[in-house]
Amino acid sequence: MKIRKYLVTFGAAAAMVAPTFLSSVVANADTVQPQRQQQGHKQDNAKAAKQVGGKNLSQQPRETGSQYTNDNSGYNVTVKATNLINTLHYNVKTSTDSGASSADPFSISIYKDGELYKTISSSTGTLSGSLWVGSGTYSIKVYTSSAASHWTGGLATS
Repeated sequence: MKIRKYLVTFGAAAAMVAPTFLSSVVANADTVQPQRQQQGHKQDNAKAAKQVGGKNLSQQPRETGSQYTNDNSGYNVTVKATNLINTLHYNVKTSTDSGASSADPFSISIYKDGELYKTISSSTGTLSGSLWVGSGTYSIKVYTSSAASHWTGGLATS
């Protein structure tokens, strides 16, 4: 009987606290722009051109191979966030065909379960940061100029 009393008390307390806590967390994590959400993701899934700083950008492949092991260490193109609240870290560095670092503008698109979640632009050749996100599978696509044709890094969760 005591167990039932404790469970009812705990359930009532959780019911009072959870909506306040979760609504503030969801409000902070809900970064999908309404205009982009209405447009759908058909255009984003194709290799459509994007513009940052007046330059046309196109989707580029991630650099792989032994010479990029350090740059890609700890980061992946796709990650799975399993907790109710997760920190999604992104770190992207662009480079030219010769391997030199690029300072050209680029943008990243982060997808949650296949749907566009957030687009972030950079006016320099590097971009890093983090977001609070809910559970799901997150992936990244990088759009760069023709001069910055490769990238390293990706996504990680904690």
